[in-house]
Formats: sequence, structure tokens, C-alpha cells
Amino acid sequence: MFLIIHNPLSSNKKSKKTTNKMVKFFQRNSIPFLLKSTLKIENLNDFLDKHPKITDILYLGGDGSINYLVNHVDVHSIKQNIYLAKSGSGNDFLRSLKPIKKGVINIGNAHTNQGDFKFINGAGIGIDSLICHYVDKDKKKGKLSYSINFFRAIINYQKRDFQVIIDGKEYNYKKSYLVVVQNGKYFGGGMKVAPKADITDDDFVVMVAHDLNNFLIQLLFVTIFFGWHRYIKSKVDFLKGKEIRIKTEEEYYFQTDGEVLSNINDIVITQYTTKEFHAFRHRHFKQSIFKKFHSK
Repeated sequence: MFLIIHNPLSSNKKSKKTTNKMVKFFQRNSIPFLLKSTLKIENLNDFLDKHPKITDILYLGGDGSINYLVNHVDVHSIKQNIYLAKSGSGNDFLRSLKPIKKGVINIGNAHTNQGDFKFINGAGIGIDSLICHYVDKDKKKGKLSYSINFFRAIINYQKRDFQVIIDGKEYNYKKSYLVVVQNGKYFGGGMKVAPKADITDDDFVVMVAHDLNNFLIQLLFVTIFFGWHRYIKSKVDFLKGKEIRIKTEEEYYFQTDGEVLSNINDIVITQYTTKEFHAFRHRHFKQSIFKKFHSK
């Protein structure tokens, strides 16, 4: 039996449509399932223990929903297969997972001066976290929310100095715009911020944008959709490592999978755990899972 988990609080109408379509797909193919909202499951691990007939989980949502999953559930101890499907808002993590169909994924932990926060796609501090703050406060969210609020951030962001320590090696950046630590390739609704990132790799990719004027930062965010910002080598650095520490004098916004945290100025990022995830695809699903429930 499948457990389909959805988020009923999503304000995005597409989320409700996706849930309805998924339910009809399961019904049409006579695949047994149980539909539950995130509000109805207080503890997913306990729920699964009480329902031994559940063999697979389909988790519907965007990056925020998956971030909630890895922060509030002991995913490593879940024995069932976990499938992820986009629903509602964007899902940058799935953009990296779909090409490989499934993988044992590196889940990061950000230890900060405000506590520990896990992430599955990426984390960052600087203009990207300010953009996420604006998007979070935006009453009318849509596909262009990140791009629109980027221009607000350009006006209001004040460049700052960052100390970045990667596996013991120290780097100092003056007048910088952002430091992002990526597990996946994408952020901001499809921007290819870390073109060579591998979500199954134990190493994180660190991208630092520094010494940019307002024109160059706009150029950066245009080229970043295609990953071409990697050619601005004098202003954009790519680094890799297993333990990343980021320090800045003034506390600022910090984002994990687009979820915004405040008053952060000291961050240590390491691997928390790994877990296998599957990207849900209707065609692949029919070829594999369908046979599983109709082999008789």
C-alpha cells in the first residue's frame, strides 16, 4: 500500500490539482493507497510503525515541504521507499533528482548560532537569503517571485565580508554578495547555481560571488540560469568540501532550501545523514510499481 502525503495549507491552487490528479491516477490503476495530509500525521515514524501494510510513500510538495520532511522526520530510519513529486511551488531539488531517477542523497546539517537546521538541496547567506526573505513575505507568490524580488534585493542589499573555511582551509572575501552551499545544482526556481554539483556526493559545492558592482550582479543572475556564471572566474569562486564554516560580523538572513532564518552570523555545515529518494514519474512508475501490486 502507498501512503500519499500532501500539504493542505498550500496556497497554490496547482498543489490541490496535483493531489487530485495523483489520487485519480492511483484509482485508475487500482493501486492501493492511503491519502493523508501533513496536519493529520503528528509523527510519521510512529504512523508507519502502526501501519505495517504501507510499503511505499509518495510525498507531494515543493522544496519547502521536503525541507520540512528532513527536519521533522527521522528519514534515515524509514524502511519504505520514498517517492517525491512536485506539487504547488517550485522544486529545485527534484530538478537534480529526476535525471538520475533515484539516488542515495546527502542531507546536510547547518549548525548555526541560532540552532541546527537540515537541508537537502542547498543553503546560503547573502543576497539570496534576502531574496528568499522577500519572497516569503510576498502575498502573491508565483513563478516570477524570485526574479521580481531579486531587483528589490539589489537596491537594499549591503555587501559584506565573509570568512569561509572549507575542510580547514580559510578563504576571506570582501564586499561579497552571497555564499551558497549546494547539494543540488539549482536554486531560485531553476537557476543553475552549481552546475557540477552532485546530490549523491559527500562533498558540498560552495559558490561565492564577490567584488561585484550592481551591473555585474545583474549579469550574474542572468547567466546563472544556464550555469554560465562559472566563466566569470575573477568574481565567482567554486569550492568543494565536506565541512564548511561561514562567518560574518553582522547577523543576517540565512536560507536552507529557501526557508528563511534570521540573526545568523556563524554557520558550520556538515553531512547529517544519507537517504535514498526516488523521483516520481508516471511512465517509470507504471513500468515498476504497477507490476509490484498487480503481479498476481
